[in-house]
Amino acid sequence: MRNFKSLFLFLSFLLPLLAHQPGYAETVCEVQDYDPATGYSWLVDQTVTVTGVLTCPAGIFVTSQTSMFIRGLDGDPCGVNIFTFGIGQVPVGLGDTITVRGVVEEYILSGGDGAVTEIVYSEGGLTNVRPSDTLNVDPEVMVTGGVGSEINEGRLVRVTGRVTGREGSREITVNDGSGGIEVFDMARAFESDPTWTNLVMGDIVTVTGIVSQAGPGPPYLSGYSIWPRSPALPYEDVRTPQCIPDTLLAEAKLEIVDSDSNKVNIFCPECPGGVNMVIIKYAGPHGWRTRLRIYDVAGRVVGTLSDFYTECGEAAIEWTGRNELMERLPVGLYYIVVTATEPGTGSVTQDMVPLVIGKRL
Repeated sequence: MRNFKSLFLFLSFLLPLLAHQPGYAETVCEVQDYDPATGYSWLVDQTVTVTGVLTCPAGIFVTSQTSMFIRGLDGDPCGVNIFTFGIGQVPVGLGDTITVRGVVEEYILSGGDGAVTEIVYSEGGLTNVRPSDTLNVDPEVMVTGGVGSEINEGRLVRVTGRVTGREGSREITVNDGSGGIEVFDMARAFESDPTWTNLVMGDIVTVTGIVSQAGPGPPYLSGYSIWPRSPALPYEDVRTPQCIPDTLLAEAKLEIVDSDSNKVNIFCPECPGGVNMVIIKYAGPHGWRTRLRIYDVAGRVVGTLSDFYTECGEAAIEWTGRNELMERLPVGLYYIVVTATEPGTGSVTQDMVPLVIGKRL
């Protein structure tokens, strides 16, 4: 029993070392597997051979160099940068399957930021090219708060969320409620694209791009961002809802109706056969923070029905006379108020409708 235990402990120590020796058959995820003490790949400075599908062709992010991204095949969803110095553009395109042999390196910026895991290949290090029969490369759909981790570096991902921050013309922050992720226009490809330049706080946006990193120092486990590839087809990597121009409003608007679209000023949630539910239609300028609240006759807030950024300006909610805690409000006169606030400037527009809640006699 003692000998068996000793052998077990020895193998437990030896197998992880063998797994990262030169000549091990690596997947892309194994290339991105990292030492938590440094953030570096376990395979740094080792020669590896990997096969994957091209998710970002050369010349998009760094036009003067051959820098492209692949993701693994089948159950290997990770991605990695494929890079070379001094070799011209490689004749492969989006969706092609390629086999790459090269040395794993960690790219550190001159200021100390990094580290982007790369496979640097030499002449003849790219083989087994299988052309794609489609230009569509499916991204991994993720929540914004789940993007920023080392295992996602190099992946092609897609997120949808609201713009919660913007700095200059190249950077926004997108958040779907799970946490924010920076989206950075690495190639300055979007500076003249109206979809990118017209984004404002609160806009809903869908972004598809490569996860990159610029951690401030070891261990390099921070500073993650998404690089959208290009505004040109077939990428469409930054998209916003298509609002109908004629429906966009410059001010808040409120209307209370029944299920037949008749205006309502009094309703009785507990009365059989009567109006026991109303539809509150409200609107504000696109991208503004819009709050829908209930006030009593003393001007006190007794319920908040909605508090979010308005998409394309319009929204509606069914209401049965309860507050957000699902408590029935007493009979009496109330004021339903919609308030829209512009992010950044604090400009406000407001509309109000009185409503009487009755009771069964």
